[in-house]
Amino acid sequence: MATSDALRAVDDMVAKVEPVLRKHAAQAEAERRLAPEAMNALIDAGVTRSLLPKRLGGLELDVLAGFRLIEELSYIDSAAGWVSLIAAGLTSFGGLLPPKAAEEMFSDPRAVLVGAWFPPGTAEPVQGGYRVSGHWAFGSGSNYATWLTGQALITENGVPKPGPDGNPQPLIVFFRADQAEVLDNWQAMGMRGTGSHDFRVRDIFVPNHRAWAMGPWEIKNPAYAGPLYRMAAWAIAPWQASVTLGIARAAIDGLLELAGAGKTPSYTMTSIADRQVVQDRVARARAVVDAARSYIQVTATAALEFVQTAPKLDMEHGLPLALAGSFGIEASAQAVDLVHACAGTSAIRGERPFEKYFRDVHTLTQHAFSSPSRFESIGKLLLGRETDWGFYYL
Repeated sequence: MATSDALRAVDDMVAKVEPVLRKHAAQAEAERRLAPEAMNALIDAGVTRSLLPKRLGGLELDVLAGFRLIEELSYIDSAAGWVSLIAAGLTSFGGLLPPKAAEEMFSDPRAVLVGAWFPPGTAEPVQGGYRVSGHWAFGSGSNYATWLTGQALITENGVPKPGPDGNPQPLIVFFRADQAEVLDNWQAMGMRGTGSHDFRVRDIFVPNHRAWAMGPWEIKNPAYAGPLYRMAAWAIAPWQASVTLGIARAAIDGLLELAGAGKTPSYTMTSIADRQVVQDRVARARAVVDAARSYIQVTATAALEFVQTAPKLDMEHGLPLALAGSFGIEASAQAVDLVHACAGTSAIRGERPFEKYFRDVHTLTQHAFSSPSRFESIGKLLLGRETDWGFYYL
């Protein structure tokens, strides 16, 4: 379980940012990125450094407190919750680099690291590092980045260089945001306020200490000695599910508020609060959200217990966590669909947030790390087959 100090820190951060996030949520939706006031509030409250090691000036929340933080922020504003997840979560990857990298990137207390890893760019080895070019999609929060990260394939004379297994060698690179161009092209059905624009670089230098050759999860920075940083990539899906659970909770509470106001479907005399189908659906929605959250908490608690003594989370203990994350996102979408079916025309009009909840949660079901395709990826492993999702092998 999360410690009481960690939960108090979460509650404090949420209380500080909530008025600002609510005030500027509509602006984020309209402008397709967080409002500057909202981003500054998240930075000032310590949200973007909540998963950074204490030795580097962060809060180093345990993973359960982190899940709660992201869910509560997403309950208030889905875009703020998502950008917070990306900015806070990516700080944990600093442990895979030599200490010099984290010192460079996070010495500024207002540093923001975001980025995206697909499609891969190119990284040509040169003395002391790489010449990197690339164009990456879904750079959530990139308008406010001080540092960016992307994936590149190591090349030789412009051609991907095979690794020991005969496949191209992937590299995760970290570079200053002022070396990149952010493209104003985020036009999506949902999660519009995240500012998930493409970004690109052309022939920039990235030193060796800011490049991670993707492979076994090995911590190279002593500041990242805590159990949070031994979770490897297994916690990504539950982190994402924390956003969708926040959205689903907001949708359920919105429906309860609508019912309490006496909403009555057109051409009828019975309010939605007195309709059996609504009573059934709202209870089912609440049940699947609570079940999904409990599933994540149980698997995360078991994973945390394992990494207290293990150097990293292994596949046996990681698979349940990944599965809980994908299930949590699917359950959140199911809950929002149940709400949508109950709200009538209120669910399709822009004056109320139901249509936004619907758009946002279904947009997030398409994220590669936790899309329905990951059930197949996990099922392959359960059946003793090689999976198509390489992150499970880190």
